[in-house]
Amino acid sequence: MKQKFATFTPFLFILALLMAACGGASGSGSSNTTTSSNGGVNQQGIASGNHYISCPSNTTTTAAAPETGPVTLTVSGWTSTPAEDALVQQNLKNFEALHPNITVKWSPITGDYPTKMRANVASNTVADVFYMQPSMSSEYISSGKLLNLSPYMAKSGVNASDYYSALINPFTCTSGQVYGLPKDWNSLGVFYNKQQFKAAGLAAPTANWTWSDLQNDAQKLTKNAGKSNATYGISLSADASRWGAFLLANGGSVLSKDGTQSTFNNQAGVNALNYYDSFFKNNTGILPTTVGASWNGDAFGKGNAAMTIEGGWLIPYLQSTYASTQYGIAPLPVSSTGKQADLTFTNAWSASSSTKHAEAAWELIKYMTGATVQESQLNAGFALPTLKSLANASYFSTHPDFKVLFNAAPYSYADYYGPQDATIHTDLANAIDAVVLNKQSAQAALNDAATRINSQLQNQ
Repeated sequence: MKQKFATFTPFLFILALLMAACGGASGSGSSNTTTSSNGGVNQQGIASGNHYISCPSNTTTTAAAPETGPVTLTVSGWTSTPAEDALVQQNLKNFEALHPNITVKWSPITGDYPTKMRANVASNTVADVFYMQPSMSSEYISSGKLLNLSPYMAKSGVNASDYYSALINPFTCTSGQVYGLPKDWNSLGVFYNKQQFKAAGLAAPTANWTWSDLQNDAQKLTKNAGKSNATYGISLSADASRWGAFLLANGGSVLSKDGTQSTFNNQAGVNALNYYDSFFKNNTGILPTTVGASWNGDAFGKGNAAMTIEGGWLIPYLQSTYASTQYGIAPLPVSSTGKQADLTFTNAWSASSSTKHAEAAWELIKYMTGATVQESQLNAGFALPTLKSLANASYFSTHPDFKVLFNAAPYSYADYYGPQDATIHTDLANAIDAVVLNKQSAQAALNDAATRINSQLQNQ
């Protein structure tokens, strides 16, 4: 899950755990587009090769034979909330009960997960099975550090098309070989305060509301702008993990299909950024820091903003911090092009290519990404299931807001842009910030970001 915060405080550490736990996206636009330019993601869920990730030259293409003797698997992930950690451990115990010859040793990693994982790989102490983030996958896949799961999937009847491609694509290389199965995910939605909507005489947003509807609602919800008692229509972040959804909905893309050139500074990108900035220029939108809030969820929970764009990680935060807030969740609006788009935030279970227990490692991955475990995570309210077969899980009937987030899957794109992902997100955030703060025009800011990003892409 992307973690886009300028400062790191104890509160933000807790929030980061919630976001990591979430993986961390019925819209009318799901049938508009079947193929995106965002890294070869097929919007109907057929996983093609990820144009951003090179396949390793030393991968194993046959499945290992099952082991009949005792096996011990070491398993790592990051620490999360106590409740989710307990659920992970319970599911690992359930796996052991189903596989009496396999013992699982769970060793969660605290602190900087990517850095500590690199150290473990370098020292040959990496676990057999572990969590894999999209931002790490290109490095690990192309260097041959991960077990090729494709032969095991074929042997077990697990298909890449069982998952929405925006979720499995970050763990798939150019030839279509899969190196991680997504364990959970989240998308973005527009959280809205029901009481403030009612007070403004507004109906709840519909599944096919538009960019114009969002602007108009934000205008009507804004009260006393610029004053100490102000409430604003919407709180927005100056980052690519929010604005990117508007870029994609407007027909734009971050990179070319082969990932070698930036493409966001065309007219589609400029128009999308001007639209995003319109909330700030019209004083109907704010950065959370404008009202002394630590992030969008804080501004929304306090009532400083009647709407915000966040993912499912906001739900447990509101429940624990602003329990009295009456909110609903709407899908991201349809752009003037008639297209709807969202971003996905996910993580996977992967295995080390050096594991001595490849078959057992696969069995664990298959179980931990299977329907039983995913439904247990959904029922606990932690994250959305990555399996399409759980689209009608009973939990959704009693928790419709979660269903809104899940329904974004068919028109969602992975918030991941290959080996230079971190640089791309940073440069785009700086561009958005420059526009919002009136330092540059949208065209100039995006051109500058494109120049920096293209330089990095050419030198990678």
